[in-house]
Amino acid sequence: MTPCPVSQFRSPKYERIQRLVERLGAPSMDRYSLEAYLLLMSVSDEVREIANTKLSCHGLGEGRIMTLVLLLENQPEPLSHSRLAELMSVTKGSITGLVDSLEQDGLVKRIEAPEDRRTRLIAITPAGLDLVNVYLPQKWRGIEQLMSHLSLEERDTLVGLLQKVQEGLPAYRGE
Repeated sequence: MTPCPVSQFRSPKYERIQRLVERLGAPSMDRYSLEAYLLLMSVSDEVREIANTKLSCHGLGEGRIMTLVLLLENQPEPLSHSRLAELMSVTKGSITGLVDSLEQDGLVKRIEAPEDRRTRLIAITPAGLDLVNVYLPQKWRGIEQLMSHLSLEERDTLVGLLQKVQEGLPAYRGE
């Protein structure tokens, strides 16, 4: 399989950040916090862009792969539209559109619920299983490659630091 093209992202340099902070009248702004924030956002955006490009090479998007993985996790039992919507934190209408496109591509199928024939359940098809079984190992190898530049100790430190940043999210939200 040929690699998918991915654009190049670059984080702003320290001097550019400092000039921007001074220009906007916030000279007391902690430039290291701003630099860390901008780098975090840049890396996050680039990782998401690469992931989405790799997904699109398989004819997938975030919602489509998430739906397939949830159906795979729940096997052999199919899931209802409402349960899928709940698990994905989206509306039932969003799930209907996702399932329609996945069904059209032969990756899922709708089946009658045994206890209520008016209710339709969603199950992953063999083609859907095959796609997930190809995509996920590639995804995991990519994650390993991304993190291979860090030692085990550095990865542990990174996780700890990101958890601390996560703890600051309520304050960032204004809570």
